[in-house]
Amino acid sequence: MNSKLLLIPQLGAVVLLGLLCGNFMAFTLDISPALQHLDATAYTQIQQQLNQTVSNRGFAVLFFGATLFPFLSAGFAAWQSRRSLAMYWLLVALLHFIGVYWVSVVTNIPLHQEMLAWNPLAPPSDWQSTRDSWASSNLIRTFVELACFSGALMLVVLRGKIAAQPVYVMRRQH
Repeated sequence: MNSKLLLIPQLGAVVLLGLLCGNFMAFTLDISPALQHLDATAYTQIQQQLNQTVSNRGFAVLFFGATLFPFLSAGFAAWQSRRSLAMYWLLVALLHFIGVYWVSVVTNIPLHQEMLAWNPLAPPSDWQSTRDSWASSNLIRTFVELACFSGALMLVVLRGKIAAQPVYVMRRQH
């Protein structure tokens, strides 16, 4: 396989990780702080609308693509016997899978489902706790996604140095 073809999943990973990082960062820096100032009814209405809006094909491609492409990059690098590069991509892939995908599945998505069931005119008395839990887990996802994006970007920029095969010199024994 041509080494330029190996760049395709790597660039895909960088783009998708970067876009997902930007999405999480927007929530962390702008949307979540703004939601902190709302009363229970307004918060519930807005959060329900946001949760329904995020359930679309575009976000699904972004979210699942950002999970898949680092694994593809690791696999393609391994297939080309570029072990160091494959291991670094596998590290990015596993970090993303655990720190973003798994946190989303275990925390954020169940909280989304819980909030969708709320009556906006009579939200639960502990709605602030749910709001804060969601914001905290999104903060975790944001930092992990930023680390994954930064790592993936470095892997693409430094791929030639990382993928270079070491030169072994055999010495003569005297």
